[in-house]
Amino acid sequence: MQFRLEKRREPSKAMLYATPVVAVLLTMVVGAIIFSLIGFDGIGAVREIFFTPLTNAYKWQDLGVKAAPLIIIGVGLSIAYRANVWNIGAEGQYVMGGLAATWIALLTYGMSGWWILPLMVVAGIAGGALYASIPALLRTRLNVNEILTSLMLTYVSVQLIYYLVRAPWKDPMGMGFPQTRRFSADALLPNIFPGTIVHAGVPIAIVVALVAWFVMSRSVFGYQMKVVGAAPHAARYGGFSENKTIWLALLVSGALAGLAGALEVSGPFQRMVPGFPTNYGFTAIIVAFLGRLNPLGVIFGGIVIAITFVGGEVAQTSIGLSNAATGVFQAMMLFFLLAGDILVRYRIRRVVPQTAEARS
Repeated sequence: MQFRLEKRREPSKAMLYATPVVAVLLTMVVGAIIFSLIGFDGIGAVREIFFTPLTNAYKWQDLGVKAAPLIIIGVGLSIAYRANVWNIGAEGQYVMGGLAATWIALLTYGMSGWWILPLMVVAGIAGGALYASIPALLRTRLNVNEILTSLMLTYVSVQLIYYLVRAPWKDPMGMGFPQTRRFSADALLPNIFPGTIVHAGVPIAIVVALVAWFVMSRSVFGYQMKVVGAAPHAARYGGFSENKTIWLALLVSGALAGLAGALEVSGPFQRMVPGFPTNYGFTAIIVAFLGRLNPLGVIFGGIVIAITFVGGEVAQTSIGLSNAATGVFQAMMLFFLLAGDILVRYRIRRVVPQTAEARS
């Protein structure tokens, strides 16, 4: 007995946008079963991870802080993936954006002025874009797959952090800890609500998503990304250059990842430390697909994944769940989402092999 996938008619938008919701619900159900089977309170795990961050008002500010970098990076990745350009190295571009912003903060240490923080943000954007230009150059000039190059460059950026915070950028007053100086006051991202940890990066993330949605749906740039990704041969006849699209997709996604890095290092971290790589760049891949590669949907995806981050921290203290449980739930969510995508676009059909007599 054999089976094959047969393409369905083009699924409706309602079905496509319902799939992420179903994926989240299936993750809760299957997650509860799995953790119950291995000896944990499975229902309690789902409650603490998915519902406590929403019902506990004190956790809302944590959700905003966690969601902001995921949304910004996820928007950039959604643009690249629309163009069929697979940037897997957003984590490295996020790190390089943070390092570029740190460089400006250390150069201006002890100075004051409103211009310091904007300069750090510009440096972060440039750092992320420049790092993304390496896989863009290799793809367009040597036809090297950007998945491999962007991913491997992530590990280079992490090693660069380790070197800088242990040698040239090490805080002389840091009691031997591998970290930079704490940034000056004018190099820190301000909180938008006094007495909370909600910094200015949260509204910036929403603005980035709204601007990206407008650009992708109302501009030639957005049309170019979609056409080249969906039908490269037709795009070529329409006058769109595939190489130019690759450059634009990688530079934009790298720039937004660098922006997220600059906001994170000047906001929650307030200095560069070895723990700065937080896997936001990798997790944002799930965010982009949860959001259906739509910048507005990415806001939803970023909030959902932020809930699992905050809920995972709650579950560690309340029911003793391991920190790795957060990754398990996120991985299941991506699995169910991709499986749902296949099932709404294809049907499984049984193929009965013909006998020799039937063929004759």
